[in-house]
Amino acid sequence: MGWRRIARVAARIAISLVAVLAAVLMATLIEFEGTPVASTAEGAAPAAVPAVVRDTYVAADRYGFLTAADGAKLRFGVWTAKATPARGSILLLTGRGEFIDKYAVDIVPTLLARGFAVYAMDWRGQGLSARLVEDRQKGHIDSFDTYLSDLKAFIATVVEPEAPRPVVGLTHSMGGNVLLRYLAETGPESKVAAAVFGAPMTGLRREAIISTMLMLLPSVPQVDERFFYGSAPFQLIGREFIGNKVTHDERRFRFTEAWFAADPRLSLGGPTVGWLRQATRSIRALDAPGVPERIAVPTLVFSAGQDLLVDSKTHAAICERIPGCALIPYPDARHEIMMETDAIRARLFRDLDPFLDRVAPKR
Repeated sequence: MGWRRIARVAARIAISLVAVLAAVLMATLIEFEGTPVASTAEGAAPAAVPAVVRDTYVAADRYGFLTAADGAKLRFGVWTAKATPARGSILLLTGRGEFIDKYAVDIVPTLLARGFAVYAMDWRGQGLSARLVEDRQKGHIDSFDTYLSDLKAFIATVVEPEAPRPVVGLTHSMGGNVLLRYLAETGPESKVAAAVFGAPMTGLRREAIISTMLMLLPSVPQVDERFFYGSAPFQLIGREFIGNKVTHDERRFRFTEAWFAADPRLSLGGPTVGWLRQATRSIRALDAPGVPERIAVPTLVFSAGQDLLVDSKTHAAICERIPGCALIPYPDARHEIMMETDAIRARLFRDLDPFLDRVAPKR
């Protein structure tokens, strides 16, 4: 009788311990699910730096991963300001298919020289952030709302706790679309005090044709996760500078392929059906009545006159709807204005400096 009683007591104790451990584990999972966490982690820095950019490349002072609410790892980099006190911080948001290292060559050094700290993140699905599909060459997203949620997490977890104020957004293409939506959603409560948009994705070239094609394709994973018509994995062979759609500067045009060769983890091909479907939806969401009108911070838009990817005609229309927005056209620039020739870039920074002087005065 004594042994049976001992066995029953031991069983009850074991069950109680399992229940306690399960409760602790569940509490941990619940806390993790709702709380993004930032950490410095091995593997967040580039594996190697291309020889062609080493003379002007500036490595981040800190690389890390932000763990989003759903567990996805989002890579970021932080460059501390060289000025004391810091003039402010630049929130650098790249375009589709890009990665923060591309901007660490000619853009970040210029911003550091102006007294700013720089905070940048690889968007989900590109760079060293988590990819959404097994084929890492596919540029895919389930919804631009995911980008928006990731941006909010990056600002709340990494930028807001430490970045010198004011925080000024500097974006390219897709990054501009997401930041515009963030500014419209947050209004006067925005943690970003001012914003600059290079060729923002407020419309796509041949968007009507793209939208018609998307209407004919069912919105199911088997279709959405395929490359869109004309898209393919990145291929160095046959990638010619002549006829490219993004820049007149061959040196900067070669940055992408050089980085992909130095660190193949960065490599990414064209967009999927799903990415384009979500891009058109995000463009419509931004264009909805009353949305741009809610943006309550100073904004500056750089528009490329020879843009073959984004519909630059939409820039004037949306800028007119944003209170206090200024538009500067660059008739001789292609899509990647910040990666253009030295002459175009010199004009861009001459136009940018007065805006920065107004929203983030030198101290």
